[in-house]
Amino acid sequence: MNKSSWTVMRQRDFGLMWWGGLISLMGTRMLQVALPITVLELTGSPTAMAAIVAASVVPQLVLGPLVGVLVDRWDRKRVLIIANIGQAAALLPLLAVHHARDLWICAAVTLLSASIAPFVSTAENALLPRLVGDEQLPTANSLNALNNNLARLIGPLAGGGATLLFGLMGVAIADAVTFLAAALLIALVRGRHRAEAAAAAEAAGEVPPGFVRKFAREFAEGIKVIVASRTLLIIFLMFAVMSVGEGIMGSLFAVWVTDVLHGEAPELSWLIAAQAVGGIAGGLVGGRFASRWSPRLLLGVGMLLFGAIDLAIFTYPLLWVNVAPGIVGMILVGIPGVIASAGAMTLFQRSTDDAYRGRAFAAVGTVMAASMLLGTGVAVLLTGPLPIVAVLSIQGITPMLAGLGALLLLKRTETDVTEEAEVSTEPEGSAEPAPAPA
Repeated sequence: MNKSSWTVMRQRDFGLMWWGGLISLMGTRMLQVALPITVLELTGSPTAMAAIVAASVVPQLVLGPLVGVLVDRWDRKRVLIIANIGQAAALLPLLAVHHARDLWICAAVTLLSASIAPFVSTAENALLPRLVGDEQLPTANSLNALNNNLARLIGPLAGGGATLLFGLMGVAIADAVTFLAAALLIALVRGRHRAEAAAAAEAAGEVPPGFVRKFAREFAEGIKVIVASRTLLIIFLMFAVMSVGEGIMGSLFAVWVTDVLHGEAPELSWLIAAQAVGGIAGGLVGGRFASRWSPRLLLGVGMLLFGAIDLAIFTYPLLWVNVAPGIVGMILVGIPGVIASAGAMTLFQRSTDDAYRGRAFAAVGTVMAASMLLGTGVAVLLTGPLPIVAVLSIQGITPMLAGLGALLLLKRTETDVTEEAEVSTEPEGSAEPAPAPA
């Protein structure tokens, strides 16, 4: 971790939010191993797994616009506290899952949890620029990606073992505890964190119109901000394309492990954790890339590499059925994934004003949910007629299309030109990483 990363991590409020996110994400990642394995063990049906994935994305599609309006109206710190507590309570019905006929409980819990989760992600993304300076945003986003991948490493390993030892019940209890711990840490963040426009309106004593009229007006304001920004529109399109592949992967990854690699819960957890190892490496060096590359280059180059490696991962079993190459590929793909994520988040945060940031992030979540739902449908329709490997290959193609879109459609900046000039004048054999050409 470089100096700029340590500087950001030492900021108290950012650190509290970072640790809270890490702890709750570890619990979530544990459940993401336990739940699909349990569903497949109880039902043996890929369609049942697709139903769980659909239940996880429908709430974002339906509630996304409302979430954005409310996060821009409410104190974002308070939203995070209440939502984390709600997530903990939502998991309790999983304690009653024992038979195939209990699949509806898994779907209902997934639906409820997914209805609360957008409040957490939207409030966190909207709050982050208030906790660090603008010049520190790329590094902070890189550290958040490191956070996600640490959870992806620790959570699945713990989840795989806990599923074998304690079953879904034990994992659900552990996940609930992590959400409560996160709520406590967020409560220690200093100050109130309402959007300036909402706070100013309250201070001025403005009388709001009826709820429906006010919601419609505020939602329309957020859409206008997005439509007026070429950068935001391009990022929206990119997220939509990538999320189709994510929906396919979410539906079929566990099936790929069990049917193509002939693995079980341990192999699934190893593969998920392996990507986290690469993500951790990417997070540790991400601050270095973030300080040298523009967000456009981070996003474009990162997505191209991410897609190419994903494509190799899902197709190599055609030549050799062994989990080892998959583990290596998952490690490699984590690095460009972190770099691309830091670029996307920085572009988005810089392109939105604080007053509209919650609505903008919620709109992205809605677009992604719709695309993931489409991807889930594609997975269900194509899994029979086509081999699983062929269907999962779409997950490799979509990030590559998004990466090309970032490089070709997003505006070149002076930072791009400066960085490329610096690279071209570096002495041969320099240890500094050279950015890819724009």
